[in-house]
Amino acid sequence: MRLLKKIAAGLLLLCGLPLTLALTVQLLNPDLSPEDKEGSVPAIVLFGLPPIAIAGWLIYSLRQQHESAANKSDREIEQLFLQELQAHGGVISPIIFATKTELSLDEAKTYLDQKAVQLNASYEATEQGGVDYRFPL
Repeated sequence: MRLLKKIAAGLLLLCGLPLTLALTVQLLNPDLSPEDKEGSVPAIVLFGLPPIAIAGWLIYSLRQQHESAANKSDREIEQLFLQELQAHGGVISPIIFATKTELSLDEAKTYLDQKAVQLNASYEATEQGGVDYRFPL
């Protein structure tokens, strides 16, 4: 559905913008007679602006969908974080968190660093040389 909206918005812009620009140039051309310019404004209003407006609405709709999906993803990661905290007594390893959330290891470390600052967590070095995050419960 998103692909169809993108294609439709592109086609509408491809039709509406050149037509509107051409008619605007014709309207502003001082060499044309008023009779030649007479149909430019109605043509812009009827054939140029509606496709541009519909394309704008489609683009706005796509943007809202993208933001909604991003917010949902953030909430899902937050829920997985909280579940891992409960399951492991407040201790989380970046590798396990990255595996559970399907984030890259760098993204998981960044997320855990932010949460550690926010929730006043401590860091623990493991025997293998890694770092675990200990969150107070």
